[in-house]
Amino acid sequence: MNSFLDRLRIVLCRPEGAINVGAVCRSMKTMGIAELALISPAELDKNEVYKMAIHARDIYDSSLVYAELEGALRDTVLAAGITRRRGVRRKWSSMPPEVLARKIASSGDGKCAIVFGNEKSGLSDRELSHCNIACHIPSSPDFPSLNLSHAVQVVAAYLYRESIGDYDGAFTPIPRDQIDTLVATIHDALDALNYFKTADRQHTRIFFRDILTRSQLSRKEAKHLEKIFRKLQYLQTA
Repeated sequence: MNSFLDRLRIVLCRPEGAINVGAVCRSMKTMGIAELALISPAELDKNEVYKMAIHARDIYDSSLVYAELEGALRDTVLAAGITRRRGVRRKWSSMPPEVLARKIASSGDGKCAIVFGNEKSGLSDRELSHCNIACHIPSSPDFPSLNLSHAVQVVAAYLYRESIGDYDGAFTPIPRDQIDTLVATIHDALDALNYFKTADRQHTRIFFRDILTRSQLSRKEAKHLEKIFRKLQYLQTA
């Protein structure tokens, strides 16, 4: 597991639903986060937790249980409360998950807690006061409240993304000169098909150049397109 993710602890305050807790375990495991703390949980049916956790049962089995939030935060260097609510007794400001992920990534080597509230009422003012910073997930004002496990999944995804740096499959779009080479290949193939007897050459060149540039092709995609049009040209002249 990535050392950045090893420093993370997901904390659930007063969780009531076994299905929700199981889904949280699954959300955590998909993003490489293993440490879960439960604060004054309701009596949870283990079989119901397992039903949703599936292959993330180990996270529930190794979870830490505390009577109060302070216990779960005692060894942390940073605690972020996830809440959509603002107010006089809440935090002065709140950051989105991507900013939180960058902040945690630069927090050194200490343990960081991501604190979520009860499924129905969220974090209380007192619980949030024990957190150092607040984080909110942007959502529709018509229905802004996310399911607990969904909220964990969203925040955990940003944390995982920050932990891996450049995401898998990243590429740099091919530059203008390679676009021009591809367009020339397309032009030659169309010419071999006698397409330009009824079409304007320059307009067609500009058309393909513009749409291919906007498409931001990878090198592999450009090579594949070039292969297709070269084959069309060969079939016509063979």
